[in-house]
Amino acid sequence: MALPLEQLAKGMTFIGKPVHATLFPYPIAATIHAARISVVYQNNCRAATAGSNAKLPWPTYIAGYLVMTWGGSVMTHFLLQLPPPMLYSTTPYIIYLTTHLTLTLLFHLFPILLSPSSIALLDTVLFPIDALVRTGAVTGTTAHLAPGSPVARPLITSPLTHLIIGALASAGGGLSASTLSTWSPTWSFSTPPVLRAPTLTAFFWSSMDVWAGALVAAMYGVASGAQAFYGWQELLRLVGLGVAGIKEGACVVGTPWMSQLEAKALAAGVLAVFFGLRMYKVHWAGAAPAQQVKKAEKEKTG
Repeated sequence: MALPLEQLAKGMTFIGKPVHATLFPYPIAATIHAARISVVYQNNCRAATAGSNAKLPWPTYIAGYLVMTWGGSVMTHFLLQLPPPMLYSTTPYIIYLTTHLTLTLLFHLFPILLSPSSIALLDTVLFPIDALVRTGAVTGTTAHLAPGSPVARPLITSPLTHLIIGALASAGGGLSASTLSTWSPTWSFSTPPVLRAPTLTAFFWSSMDVWAGALVAAMYGVASGAQAFYGWQELLRLVGLGVAGIKEGACVVGTPWMSQLEAKALAAGVLAVFFGLRMYKVHWAGAAPAQQVKKAEKEKTG
Protein backbone atom coordinates (compact mmCIF):
# COMPACT_ATOMS: atom_id res chain seq x y z
CA MET A 1 0.00 0.00 0.00
CA ALA A 2 1.36 3.42 -0.95
CA LEU A 3 2.38 5.62 1.97
CA PRO A 4 -0.42 8.25 1.61
CA LEU A 5 -2.99 5.47 1.32
CA GLU A 6 -1.50 3.73 4.32
CA GLN A 7 -1.73 6.86 6.44
CA LEU A 8 -5.33 7.43 5.39
CA ALA A 9 -6.14 3.83 6.24
CA LYS A 10 -4.63 4.34 9.70
CA GLY A 11 -6.78 7.45 10.05
CA MET A 12 -9.93 5.52 9.11
CA THR A 13 -9.05 2.86 11.68
CA PHE A 14 -8.33 5.46 14.36
CA ILE A 15 -11.64 7.31 14.06
CA GLY A 16 -13.45 4.02 14.55
CA LYS A 17 -12.02 3.65 18.05
CA PRO A 18 -13.77 4.94 21.19
CA VAL A 19 -12.93 8.38 22.55
CA HIS A 20 -12.13 6.80 25.92
CA ALA A 21 -12.71 3.19 26.88
CA THR A 22 -14.30 4.13 30.21
CA LEU A 23 -15.25 7.80 30.34
CA PHE A 24 -16.77 8.12 26.85
CA PRO A 25 -16.79 4.72 25.09
CA TYR A 26 -18.24 6.03 21.85
CA PRO A 27 -16.63 6.27 18.39
CA ILE A 28 -14.29 9.15 17.67
CA ALA A 29 -15.86 9.59 14.23
CA ALA A 30 -19.37 10.17 15.59
CA THR A 31 -18.04 12.53 18.26
CA ILE A 32 -16.11 14.58 15.69
CA HIS A 33 -19.19 14.72 13.49
CA ALA A 34 -21.29 15.89 16.43
CA ALA A 35 -18.73 18.57 17.27
CA ARG A 36 -18.27 19.85 13.72
CA ILE A 37 -22.03 20.12 13.15
CA SER A 38 -22.41 21.86 16.52
CA VAL A 39 -19.87 24.48 15.50
CA VAL A 40 -21.58 25.13 12.16
CA TYR A 41 -25.04 25.13 13.72
CA GLN A 42 -24.12 27.54 16.51
CA ASN A 43 -22.39 29.83 14.05
CA ASN A 44 -25.50 29.85 11.86
CA CYS A 45 -27.67 30.53 14.91
CA ARG A 46 -25.50 33.50 15.78
CA ALA A 47 -25.74 34.84 12.21
CA ALA A 48 -29.52 34.30 12.04
CA THR A 49 -30.16 36.29 15.22
CA ALA A 50 -27.51 38.97 14.72
CA GLY A 51 -28.80 42.52 15.16
CA SER A 52 -31.89 41.43 17.04
CA ASN A 53 -32.87 40.31 20.50
CA ALA A 54 -34.28 37.06 19.17
CA LYS A 55 -33.09 33.90 20.86
CA LEU A 56 -33.77 30.30 20.06
CA PRO A 57 -35.82 28.51 22.72
CA TRP A 58 -34.04 25.44 24.04
CA PRO A 59 -36.42 22.96 22.34
CA THR A 60 -35.90 24.71 19.01
CA TYR A 61 -32.15 24.88 19.55
CA ILE A 62 -31.82 21.17 20.34
CA ALA A 63 -34.27 19.94 17.72
CA GLY A 64 -32.69 22.08 15.00
CA TYR A 65 -29.27 20.68 15.78
CA LEU A 66 -30.55 17.10 15.71
CA VAL A 67 -32.19 17.69 12.32
CA MET A 68 -28.83 18.84 10.99
CA THR A 69 -26.95 15.86 12.45
CA TRP A 70 -29.44 13.07 11.88
CA GLY A 71 -31.31 14.18 8.76
CA GLY A 72 -29.13 12.15 6.41
CA SER A 73 -29.30 9.01 8.53
CA VAL A 74 -33.08 9.17 8.89
CA MET A 75 -33.59 9.71 5.14
CA THR A 76 -31.27 6.90 4.05
CA HIS A 77 -32.75 4.42 6.50
CA PHE A 78 -36.26 5.41 5.41
CA LEU A 79 -35.41 4.82 1.74
CA LEU A 80 -33.84 1.45 2.57
CA GLN A 81 -36.81 0.55 4.79
CA LEU A 82 -34.61 0.10 7.83
CA PRO A 83 -35.22 1.55 11.31
CA PRO A 84 -32.82 4.43 12.07
CA PRO A 85 -30.68 3.91 15.19
CA MET A 86 -32.40 6.82 16.94
CA LEU A 87 -35.56 4.69 17.24
CA TYR A 88 -34.00 1.87 19.23
CA SER A 89 -30.72 3.06 20.74
CA THR A 90 -29.84 5.75 23.27
CA THR A 91 -26.24 5.90 21.99
CA PRO A 92 -26.87 8.61 19.33
CA TYR A 93 -28.59 10.80 21.93
CA ILE A 94 -25.69 10.44 24.36
CA ILE A 95 -23.03 11.21 21.74
CA TYR A 96 -24.70 14.15 20.04
CA LEU A 97 -26.45 15.84 22.94
CA THR A 98 -23.43 15.57 25.23
CA THR A 99 -21.13 17.00 22.57
CA HIS A 100 -23.52 19.78 21.56
CA LEU A 101 -24.29 20.91 25.08
CA THR A 102 -20.60 20.86 26.02
CA LEU A 103 -19.70 23.05 23.05
CA THR A 104 -22.68 25.31 23.72
CA LEU A 105 -21.28 25.99 27.18
CA LEU A 106 -17.77 26.45 25.79
CA PHE A 107 -18.86 29.01 23.18
CA HIS A 108 -21.03 30.79 25.73
CA LEU A 109 -17.99 31.24 27.98
CA PHE A 110 -15.60 32.01 25.11
CA PRO A 111 -17.63 33.48 22.23
CA ILE A 112 -14.43 34.48 20.42
CA LEU A 113 -14.06 30.81 19.47
CA LEU A 114 -16.91 31.34 16.99
CA SER A 115 -15.28 34.38 15.41
CA PRO A 116 -14.69 34.35 11.64
CA SER A 117 -10.95 33.86 12.08
CA SER A 118 -11.52 30.93 14.44
CA ILE A 119 -13.94 29.28 12.02
CA ALA A 120 -11.43 29.74 9.19
CA LEU A 121 -8.69 28.17 11.30
CA LEU A 122 -10.88 25.20 12.24
CA ASP A 123 -11.85 24.55 8.63
CA THR A 124 -8.24 24.84 7.53
CA VAL A 125 -6.90 22.43 10.11
CA LEU A 126 -9.73 19.91 10.13
CA PHE A 127 -10.68 19.41 6.48
CA PRO A 128 -8.67 16.13 6.19
CA ILE A 129 -10.44 14.80 9.29
CA ASP A 130 -13.77 15.96 7.86
CA ALA A 131 -13.02 13.87 4.77
CA LEU A 132 -12.27 10.78 6.86
CA VAL A 133 -15.45 11.18 8.92
CA ARG A 134 -17.61 11.85 5.86
CA THR A 135 -16.18 8.82 4.08
CA GLY A 136 -16.91 6.67 7.11
CA ALA A 137 -20.51 7.92 7.18
CA VAL A 138 -21.06 7.19 3.49
CA THR A 139 -19.42 3.76 3.45
CA GLY A 140 -21.07 2.83 6.73
CA THR A 141 -24.47 3.58 5.22
CA THR A 142 -23.84 1.85 1.89
CA ALA A 143 -22.78 -1.20 3.91
CA HIS A 144 -26.52 -1.82 4.29
CA LEU A 145 -26.50 -2.61 0.56
CA ALA A 146 -24.15 -5.58 0.93
CA PRO A 147 -25.35 -9.04 -0.17
CA GLY A 148 -27.36 -10.73 2.56
CA SER A 149 -28.79 -7.44 3.80
CA PRO A 150 -32.55 -7.33 4.52
CA VAL A 151 -32.76 -4.50 1.99
CA ALA A 152 -34.65 -5.32 -1.22
CA ARG A 153 -32.38 -6.95 -3.81
CA PRO A 154 -33.10 -4.40 -6.61
CA LEU A 155 -31.66 -1.72 -4.33
CA ILE A 156 -28.58 -3.79 -3.52
CA THR A 157 -27.74 -4.43 -7.17
CA SER A 158 -28.43 -0.92 -8.47
CA PRO A 159 -25.47 1.48 -8.63
CA LEU A 160 -27.95 4.37 -8.71
CA THR A 161 -29.15 3.39 -5.24
CA HIS A 162 -25.58 3.46 -3.95
CA LEU A 163 -25.05 6.93 -5.42
CA ILE A 164 -28.29 8.34 -3.98
CA ILE A 165 -27.65 6.82 -0.56
CA GLY A 166 -24.07 8.14 -0.61
CA ALA A 167 -25.25 11.65 -1.48
CA LEU A 168 -27.91 11.66 1.24
CA ALA A 169 -25.61 10.16 3.86
CA SER A 170 -23.13 12.92 3.12
CA ALA A 171 -25.43 15.93 2.78
CA GLY A 172 -28.93 15.00 3.91
CA GLY A 173 -28.66 16.60 7.34
CA GLY A 174 -27.27 19.88 6.10
CA LEU A 175 -29.82 20.06 3.28
CA SER A 176 -32.67 19.39 5.71
CA ALA A 177 -31.50 22.03 8.19
CA SER A 178 -30.89 24.70 5.57
CA THR A 179 -34.17 24.01 3.79
CA LEU A 180 -36.06 24.38 7.09
CA SER A 181 -33.81 27.14 8.52
CA THR A 182 -33.55 25.22 11.78
CA TRP A 183 -31.06 27.74 13.19
CA SER A 184 -33.67 30.50 13.24
CA PRO A 185 -36.33 31.04 15.94
CA THR A 186 -39.10 30.41 13.39
CA TRP A 187 -38.56 27.53 11.01
CA SER A 188 -39.78 27.88 7.44
CA PHE A 189 -39.71 25.73 4.34
CA SER A 190 -37.70 27.11 1.44
CA THR A 191 -35.82 26.01 -1.68
CA PRO A 192 -32.69 24.02 -0.74
CA PRO A 193 -29.65 26.32 -1.05
CA VAL A 194 -27.93 24.04 -3.58
CA LEU A 195 -30.82 24.64 -5.98
CA ARG A 196 -30.48 28.40 -5.71
CA ALA A 197 -26.99 28.57 -7.17
CA PRO A 198 -27.01 31.19 -9.97
CA THR A 199 -24.27 29.60 -12.11
CA LEU A 200 -22.86 26.15 -12.80
CA THR A 201 -19.66 27.13 -11.03
CA ALA A 202 -21.58 28.19 -7.96
CA PHE A 203 -23.59 24.96 -8.13
CA PHE A 204 -20.38 22.93 -8.27
CA TRP A 205 -19.12 24.43 -5.02
CA SER A 206 -22.43 24.67 -3.17
CA SER A 207 -23.43 21.09 -3.98
CA MET A 208 -20.04 19.55 -3.21
CA ASP A 209 -21.27 17.65 -0.17
CA VAL A 210 -23.99 16.08 -2.34
CA TRP A 211 -22.00 14.91 -5.35
CA ALA A 212 -18.92 14.14 -3.28
CA GLY A 213 -20.98 11.70 -1.21
CA ALA A 214 -22.10 9.97 -4.41
CA LEU A 215 -18.49 9.94 -5.63
CA VAL A 216 -17.30 8.29 -2.42
CA ALA A 217 -20.01 5.64 -2.74
CA ALA A 218 -18.97 4.95 -6.34
CA MET A 219 -15.24 4.79 -5.63
CA TYR A 220 -15.73 2.56 -2.64
CA GLY A 221 -18.17 0.32 -4.51
CA VAL A 222 -15.85 -0.14 -7.49
CA ALA A 223 -12.66 -0.64 -5.47
CA SER A 224 -14.21 -2.99 -2.91
CA GLY A 225 -15.98 -5.06 -5.55
CA ALA A 226 -19.60 -4.31 -4.66
CA GLN A 227 -21.97 -6.31 -6.85
CA ALA A 228 -23.74 -3.19 -8.07
CA PHE A 229 -20.51 -1.92 -9.63
CA TYR A 230 -19.39 -4.98 -11.62
CA GLY A 231 -20.39 -3.16 -14.80
CA TRP A 232 -18.38 -0.12 -13.74
CA GLN A 233 -15.38 -2.35 -13.09
CA GLU A 234 -15.67 -3.76 -16.60
CA LEU A 235 -15.87 -0.28 -18.10
CA LEU A 236 -12.85 0.95 -16.14
CA ARG A 237 -10.85 -2.12 -17.08
CA LEU A 238 -11.66 -1.63 -20.75
CA VAL A 239 -10.62 2.01 -20.80
CA GLY A 240 -7.46 1.33 -18.79
CA LEU A 241 -8.42 3.19 -15.62
CA GLY A 242 -8.43 0.19 -13.28
CA VAL A 243 -6.11 0.29 -10.30
CA ALA A 244 -3.71 -2.32 -11.69
CA GLY A 245 -0.71 -3.23 -9.58
CA ILE A 246 -2.35 -2.82 -6.18
CA LYS A 247 -2.23 -6.60 -5.79
CA GLU A 248 -2.36 -9.68 -7.94
CA GLY A 249 -5.68 -9.99 -9.75
CA ALA A 250 -6.68 -6.48 -8.78
CA CYS A 251 -8.45 -5.76 -12.07
CA VAL A 252 -10.50 -8.94 -12.36
CA VAL A 253 -14.12 -7.92 -12.82
CA GLY A 254 -16.38 -9.19 -10.05
CA THR A 255 -13.65 -9.25 -7.41
CA PRO A 256 -12.40 -6.65 -4.92
CA TRP A 257 -9.60 -4.52 -6.32
CA MET A 258 -8.69 -3.36 -2.83
CA SER A 259 -9.52 -4.33 0.70
CA GLN A 260 -12.44 -2.46 2.21
CA LEU A 261 -10.08 -0.39 4.34
CA GLU A 262 -7.92 0.51 1.34
CA ALA A 263 -11.01 1.44 -0.67
CA LYS A 264 -12.18 3.73 2.14
CA ALA A 265 -8.73 5.31 2.33
CA LEU A 266 -8.68 5.95 -1.42
CA ALA A 267 -12.11 7.57 -1.34
CA ALA A 268 -11.16 9.66 1.70
CA GLY A 269 -8.02 10.89 -0.05
CA VAL A 270 -9.95 12.10 -3.10
CA LEU A 271 -12.60 13.68 -0.88
CA ALA A 272 -9.89 15.47 1.14
CA VAL A 273 -8.61 17.06 -2.07
CA PHE A 274 -12.04 18.49 -2.89
CA PHE A 275 -12.62 19.63 0.69
CA GLY A 276 -9.21 21.28 0.68
CA LEU A 277 -10.01 23.16 -2.52
CA ARG A 278 -13.30 24.36 -1.07
CA MET A 279 -11.64 25.43 2.15
CA TYR A 280 -9.04 27.44 0.21
CA LYS A 281 -11.67 29.05 -2.01
CA VAL A 282 -13.92 30.01 0.90
CA HIS A 283 -11.34 31.23 3.40
CA TRP A 284 -8.13 32.18 1.63
CA ALA A 285 -8.63 32.77 -2.10
CA GLY A 286 -8.33 36.53 -2.39
CA ALA A 287 -10.49 37.54 0.58
CA ALA A 288 -10.11 37.78 4.31
CA PRO A 289 -11.71 35.00 6.34
CA ALA A 290 -13.98 37.47 8.11
CA GLN A 291 -15.55 38.39 4.81
CA GLN A 292 -16.10 34.79 3.79
CA VAL A 293 -17.50 32.97 6.81
CA LYS A 294 -21.13 33.65 6.01
CA LYS A 295 -20.55 32.45 2.47
CA ALA A 296 -18.76 29.38 3.78
CA GLU A 297 -21.68 28.26 5.88
CA LYS A 298 -24.10 28.79 3.00
CA GLU A 299 -21.97 26.62 0.74
CA LYS A 300 -21.74 23.82 3.27
CA THR A 301 -24.62 21.36 3.23
CA GLY A 302 -23.54 19.03 5.92
